[in-house]
Amino acid sequence: MIAIVGPDDLGRADAASLAALLGQRRMVLAVGGAVIEGWGAAMVLHSDFAAVPEGAILRLDSAAAWGGAFWRIGPRAARFHFRGERAIPAGAALEAGLCDALVPAGRDPIDWAREWLAGRSSLALSSAAELLRSRGGDPLERAEFARLFAAGEPQEGLDAFLRKRPARWKEG
Repeated sequence: MIAIVGPDDLGRADAASLAALLGQRRMVLAVGGAVIEGWGAAMVLHSDFAAVPEGAILRLDSAAAWGGAFWRIGPRAARFHFRGERAIPAGAALEAGLCDALVPAGRDPIDWAREWLAGRSSLALSSAAELLRSRGGDPLERAEFARLFAAGEPQEGLDAFLRKRPARWKEG
């Protein structure tokens, strides 16, 4: 089973919510709203897979959020701190690795998350999330895992194998 943490959950987040997220043994997919801040930002940044809506703002406005940024992308997070950047636009957050995907404008974040999950193996996602957590969540592994699953590469390989056909890999 995969846990989806949505904008409403993030809006009510507190230290206990973050502790519960960090204690999960299943994959956590967090989907933010228009403004993601405070404990909600920390939860997004500490999740296994984070999606933010196009046009959203991710605010690094607390020690918990900064801790999540460093956990997710390592020392590269310092560049935001030293430049005084506290409000990160969605596109810049994706480019920096602070999130893994953008929810298309106008889409309901929870519906988008359910559709994104529908074509993916929950067992594979949960297993990979557990492995990343047990190793400390290396930022490069996390980014590569998210990129491959978002592109559908593992799903295509398995489908090709099961149907006994050559895989049709996407280029680029």
